[in-house]
Amino acid sequence: MSYSKEVMDRAYELGKLYEPKLGSCSQCVLAALMETVGGVDEATFQAVQGISGGTVSYGTGTCGALAGGIVAIGARVGRTKAEFDSGIRNRKVVEVGRKLAAKFVKEYGGVTCHQVQTCTMGRPYDLMDDADHASFTAGGGHDLCGVVTGNAARWTIEVLNEEGLD
Repeated sequence: MSYSKEVMDRAYELGKLYEPKLGSCSQCVLAALMETVGGVDEATFQAVQGISGGTVSYGTGTCGALAGGIVAIGARVGRTKAEFDSGIRNRKVVEVGRKLAAKFVKEYGGVTCHQVQTCTMGRPYDLMDDADHASFTAGGGHDLCGVVTGNAARWTIEVLNEEGLD
């Protein structure tokens, strides 16, 4: 059984809504997924906050929305501590996560926060600089990132469906 289009649409709308309102793109994706398909616990939700904005708002790291989706995939197929301790090299999260990353490359030209910003806003922003962050906000950055987080939530569910991980 796969997740329905309605579930994917709801995840998109929640992700899109949360980013401008609450920030932390990585948490926005996880919140949307927690409320639609589950599979992520509170400790994981809390832990991902720092990977937003291209990792603690540096912008040069992986887009937080993509990272949030990969974390949700990892919660289903990632290597367990027992597997780690036993030396098992479970790389399923890498295989499945690449499918989500490919959607980002196709839509936004890359996987970093700055690449996504350049695609959606015409240039990257230094979110650690107060003036540049203000320009990002004034230019609708959080609304545009809301679309990105909505897409990440929807695409994560699409990948889960493709992999039979519902």
